[in-house]
Amino acid sequence: DRHHHHHHKLKDIRHSSDDDLLLPYTKSHGPSHSHRYVRDCQPVAHGTVTHETQAASKHSNSPVLESNIFISDITDDSGTHRWVSGHITEVHDPLRSVSVLEPGGPGGCAHNHRELVEVTAKTRKCLVAQNGGYFDTHTGQCLGNIISDGKLVRNSGGIQNAQFGIRKDGTLVFGYLSEDDILDQENPFVQLISGVVWLLRKGEIYINESIQAECDKTQETGNFRHFVDVISARTAVGHDKEGKLILFHVDGQTDVRGMNLWQVAKFLKDQNVMNAINLDGGGSATYVLNGSLASYPSDHCNPSKWRCPRAISTVLCIHER
Repeated sequence: DRHHHHHHKLKDIRHSSDDDLLLPYTKSHGPSHSHRYVRDCQPVAHGTVTHETQAASKHSNSPVLESNIFISDITDDSGTHRWVSGHITEVHDPLRSVSVLEPGGPGGCAHNHRELVEVTAKTRKCLVAQNGGYFDTHTGQCLGNIISDGKLVRNSGGIQNAQFGIRKDGTLVFGYLSEDDILDQENPFVQLISGVVWLLRKGEIYINESIQAECDKTQETGNFRHFVDVISARTAVGHDKEGKLILFHVDGQTDVRGMNLWQVAKFLKDQNVMNAINLDGGGSATYVLNGSLASYPSDHCNPSKWRCPRAISTVLCIHER
C-alpha cells in the first residue's frame, strides 16, 4: 500500500501541505532572455557589468555571526501601518562559514529530494540555516545554479535570475551571471545559489530593472508583478560595506502578513546593505537557529489546523569556521 509506505518513510515528522505557494513563474522557471539581453537592458550607468562584487570580511577572531530579531512597523503605499517580525543575521567571515547545502545533504538535488531545513541543517551543524533557492513544487527538482562547497550541483544553462555566490578568494558576487561566469575555473565559485529579483544594487533599489531582466516574455507580467507586490513571508541575502554577509528573513503569509519586495529592499537599504537578492518565500521561508525552527511558518500541517515548516530544496547554512 503506497500510502502506508509514504507515512512510514516520513516517520513522525509532520510535513506541511504546501498551501502558501508564492511562485514568480507560472510555467517555466526563469526568463528565456540571453545574458546579452540583460546586459543591454540594464541602466547605462552600469556599463556591461551585470553583477557586483565585494571582498568578504575576514574577522577571524569575532563570533561567527550575530543574529538579530526585529519587530518593525512597516507603512505601505496607502499609509497603512503593519507590524512585521523576522531576523537579520550578520556573518563576519563568509568564505569560511557559509555553505549552500543540498536538501538532506550531498546528492539531494540529483534525487529531486525535499527536506525540512532543520533536517538539512543537522548535516552540517548549522548555527543558522535558512531556505535557499527555488524548486519545482510538483517534482521537487532543484532550480537555478547550485554550487555547494565547491561542487557544481546544477548548471541552469545561463538562466538570467538573480544570483548570489562566493568565489574561492572570498569575493562575494551578486547579480546576473553568464554560463561562462559560473564555470570560470581561474577563481571558481565555491558557493552559488539562484534567487528571483535583485533587490539592491550598489545601495539602490533595483526591482524595476529586475522585472525587465527576469520576467519571462512568454507569460504575463501580471503574475511576476504580483509576486513582487504582494505581502508575504520573504527571505533574502546581501552584504554590507564591510563585506559581512547579511541574511534576512521575515515571517508572513501571502496576501495577509509580511512584506512585499519593495519593503524588503527598503528595509535592507536602511540597514546599510549594498547588494541583495531575494530567495524563496511564502511557506518556504524558514529560519532555523541552532537546529531548531525559530520562525513562524505560514503553511498548514497536513492534515491539521496547526502550522508546519515546509520541506524545501537548498539551504543557506552558517556554520563554525
